[in-house]
Amino acid sequence: MKKKNTKNFKEYAIRLREQPARVKLPMKKSKIVEVFIQAQDETYYQNLLSTLGKPFIEVLKIGEMTEDEINTGRIVSLATLKATQKDSRNTRGKKNQEDVAAIVVGQ
Repeated sequence: MKKKNTKNFKEYAIRLREQPARVKLPMKKSKIVEVFIQAQDETYYQNLLSTLGKPFIEVLKIGEMTEDEINTGRIVSLATLKATQKDSRNTRGKKNQEDVAAIVVGQ
């Protein structure tokens, strides 16, 4: 289950956390956190990886902080960066040195 751009991180996290409750053999809380972190896009994943093994509320706090920093421009979303680079290459028709450097950093 991927986060949609229309939902904020908290709504998405709570909805995803409720999913294992519907399974016949409930998951352990630590496993829920692990699966949740693994399901995130690159930007959130990098910031949430340090919360592995912590309670879900801690993961939620870090995720909301990451979302706020993306919205204010303090963190550049890798998905947005990739989309911007793709659009700029399509309009120019050739890569320049900045595009190549940004791709290497993103990986």
